[in-house]
Amino acid sequence: MVKRLDKIVLFVAFSVLLMHSFSLGAQEEVVINADENQEITKTNYNQVYRYPLSVGVEVQFSSLIALLNTDYRGTFSTLDVSALTRIPIPPVPSLQPLIRLGLVTVKSQFDASDPNIDRYDHNSFYANLGLGYSHRFSKSLEVGVDLEGGAGISLFPKLGIADDDTYGAWFFQAAAAGRFTFSPAFNLALNVRPFLQYRQSLSPLERFNGFTFGVGLTADYRFGTDPDDPKAQIRSIEFSNPEVEDLFAAMQSYYLNNSMGEVTLTNVDKYPVLDMDVTFFQPGYMNIGTSVANIERLDPGESITIPLTAAFDKTVFNLEGVTPLTGEIGVEYTLRTRRASQTAPVTYDLYDKNSLTWDDDRKVAAFITSGDSALGNYIGFLKQASRDVQNPGYSEVMQTAMQVYYGLTEIGVLYQRDPTLAYEDAYGSTLVVDSVNLPRETLVKLAGDCDDLTVVFNGLLESAGIETGFVTVPGHIYSIFNTGLPAKDYRLINPDKNMTVALNGQLWIPLEITFIGEDGFDVAWRAGADEFYRYVDVDGALGLHYTREAQKVFRPVGFDEKDLGLQYGEQTKIVRDFSRSLNSATDRVIGSYEAIAREENSKGSWNKLGIVAAKFVDYDVAERAFFSALSLDRNYVPPKINLANVYFQKEQYQNALRLYHEAEERLREAGLTESATYSRLLLNISKTYREVENYDQSVRYSDKLSAINPDLADRYAYLADGAGARAADVSAVLDVLFVEE
Repeated sequence: MVKRLDKIVLFVAFSVLLMHSFSLGAQEEVVINADENQEITKTNYNQVYRYPLSVGVEVQFSSLIALLNTDYRGTFSTLDVSALTRIPIPPVPSLQPLIRLGLVTVKSQFDASDPNIDRYDHNSFYANLGLGYSHRFSKSLEVGVDLEGGAGISLFPKLGIADDDTYGAWFFQAAAAGRFTFSPAFNLALNVRPFLQYRQSLSPLERFNGFTFGVGLTADYRFGTDPDDPKAQIRSIEFSNPEVEDLFAAMQSYYLNNSMGEVTLTNVDKYPVLDMDVTFFQPGYMNIGTSVANIERLDPGESITIPLTAAFDKTVFNLEGVTPLTGEIGVEYTLRTRRASQTAPVTYDLYDKNSLTWDDDRKVAAFITSGDSALGNYIGFLKQASRDVQNPGYSEVMQTAMQVYYGLTEIGVLYQRDPTLAYEDAYGSTLVVDSVNLPRETLVKLAGDCDDLTVVFNGLLESAGIETGFVTVPGHIYSIFNTGLPAKDYRLINPDKNMTVALNGQLWIPLEITFIGEDGFDVAWRAGADEFYRYVDVDGALGLHYTREAQKVFRPVGFDEKDLGLQYGEQTKIVRDFSRSLNSATDRVIGSYEAIAREENSKGSWNKLGIVAAKFVDYDVAERAFFSALSLDRNYVPPKINLANVYFQKEQYQNALRLYHEAEERLREAGLTESATYSRLLLNISKTYREVENYDQSVRYSDKLSAINPDLADRYAYLADGAGARAADVSAVLDVLFVEE
């Protein structure tokens, strides 16, 4: 009995050790990256390629050996043929209960010492129950261990006293086996199974007690469907109502961050779906799919609606008309450690780059292509053509706007109502598709409706660095641009405050661009202002959008910069019209200040008129105004300094110095040598001495300026450096500072 107990203990210890060694590879579904402290999910082949049931046949070849049984004598060979069934536990398919029914044939080998050894030939019938553990390294390779135990009966036909008597002996047995499996196909498994078995007889016949070592070969048929078979692909996600609205090439950048449609995804599986990536892909217009969303977990039966976005490439700008397309919504996800993917088609129409709907006024900003070199070249031509007649005192922005207006007039651009669909018919509708030309297209066609002309005008101003916007009123759109002047200085643009619009503290000019080719700039300006103030107090009637702000959402469309072969028009006519409009504007401003001066007849109002006139290079009016101020008060210093400034600008430097020094004496007598007026006077004197090449005096007055106003002196530091110094800015040499009070 002690011998039997020792054998059982040894067998159990061996079995436990074998089971433990094979189970070490089981725990790799989730591993930790120690360097990054990050979880990394691996494919769990045990789950992916699980099967519900297998049946097989095994043939074992072994020799009976006496490891601990010293009574064991003789040599026998065995052939064990068994049928077995494995039933993996569904939640843990690596654990596999098994049933084995077998027949063992034992044949004696020749032994000269025992001529009757064949009396022990026998057949054994047995049934085992067991538990197996299996671990897959891939779809085709796995290893495992089995532990089995059971009972049987051995029938000895020659052991009895009479030849025809059969002696039966009951026994129990236990076995431990390793298993190496190769699966050439999902439903077929071939096993090599080395095993160690212990048998214990329940009868006095103990000759065959002990251990048996051998190797079994098994062929199993596994029920189920190969998960890699197309029929068995995971379909855990249901697509509901995939929809993409009609798209517009001009809105390419908008669709990158804003919804163009949606799809509802539902988990129809009984397990949660993890790490779900949703994409949208349009063949022919994308290099790769656009990532739409990442959902960490979608529980069974749960639904989620995903807004769709798209990163179209620039090929969408090559479309013409309307193109029906079929896109693809893709979903990749993990189900029970297995990665799966599904797709669903979605159809829609894609309109070319000139098309849009007016559900959002800001969309028109996408057509204002200020980066177009054709626009920059045209602006350069207009500025060069008009440079000799520009007025340095009037708003440069206003002058550029006038040049653009008359330049477009000269090349023949006209307002023309869209023959197929006018802006007023399409405005505000999400169903009606309108067409808008790019600036370069309007420059070629020389005609357009209100949206086309607003786009080309704004595009040209933006290419010159001028900030623009657009105003929408019922059935109409027109331009507005920023002068950059403070709102309080509206009179330097136009004495009528209602001709300008104060926005964010700056003066903006509304312009009815559809008057181009029919009326002058002043008429278009007046019409734009009137329209603005007619609707500004009507709730919801007026929309105002800044081009640059709108382009943060609706970036300019792409285009092919081909040479347009533009004829820029007759330069002299552009200059004539521009000069006439500019003179009208400056005369209007000067006239308004003169009217105030005559009405008030104060030294301050005459001085102000003189300053404005001098800046607008109307020196005759400026001189008369300053003399009028001095006639009212001979000791009033500002007009004396300003009159000297006029002489400086007219290059009458000696007259300028005479008046400057008279003013200097007045300010010293009044004790105002620390005032801002005195600082400006010293600067002007230093500049004037430099112009007459008296550099010593120029430096002397520059030093005086530095002593009381170092910041102002630093701006004109060249004056302190003598004859060899040059101004960093030419304007610093020419400008003189006028004094208002």
